Amino acid sequence: MSRSDQTCRYMLLPLMVIAVDRFTKYLALTHCRNGCLLNQFLSLDLAFNRGISWGLLSRAPGNMFYLVTALVILVTIGLASHTVRRWQAGKPIWGELLVLSGSASNIFDRFVYGGVVDFILVSYGKFSWPMFNIADICIVVGVGLMVLQVYKREWSN
Repeated sequence: MSRSDQTCRYMLLPLMVIAVDRFTKYLALTHCRNGCLLNQFLSLDLAFNRGISWGLLSRAPGNMFYLVTALVILVTIGLASHTVRRWQAGKPIWGELLVLSGSASNIFDRFVYGGVVDFILVSYGKFSWPMFNIADICIVVGVGLMVLQVYKREWSN
């Protein structure tokens, strides 16, 4: 595969992730305000997470929201810089692009809605996983791919 073909594929992934995340959040905002039980394990409900993953710090004082948002932006900028260096070195950046795309969409939510739009709820009995969204799934998968790259590099040495 040529470098230009690879670059086109790299550009498509963030566009698709952000489009799907924005569309599903739009649906959640317009149709899930009162919740929607899909089955005994999965429901859709609307929440605005002002904290970080799993709702940590979401009930912290108002100024914490701005600190968390600034930290998320700084980490995203750092990862973007790392991703450019890896791309220039000809290394795969699929994981990084998933994380950056998810992060960008969640940062958008912070500015537009005052918190990240979460709407997917997985539960079993009294156990309930913290609410999440498509961007969060992409971030987790992206981090997983990045970890696998590190282990692959270590195993090959």
